[in-house]
Amino acid sequence: MGIVAGAAPSVAGAPLWEPVAFSWPVLLILSGICLLLTVGFVVWTVLQPDEPEHDTAALVDKATRQDRETAATIRRRLDADTGRADAAEPELR
Repeated sequence: MGIVAGAAPSVAGAPLWEPVAFSWPVLLILSGICLLLTVGFVVWTVLQPDEPEHDTAALVDKATRQDRETAATIRRRLDADTGRADAAEPELR
């Protein structure tokens, strides 16, 4: 007795495999919910502001400056580790 690949197991009488009867009211309710959610999402998307109300330029400049300072420190540490720079600076230790 061999195993046949792809053969469905015997599920005679299993309620999971039996089809559900078609129902117009259920279909209309699900379609209405889908339509309501779609319209709500479109309205919410249209009402969202494109830009924040407050200016974020100062925050972006501060973050950029901090990132550049961090990158410069890491670059100097790597140079000091490889012997291309003086490792005597306190911040490189």
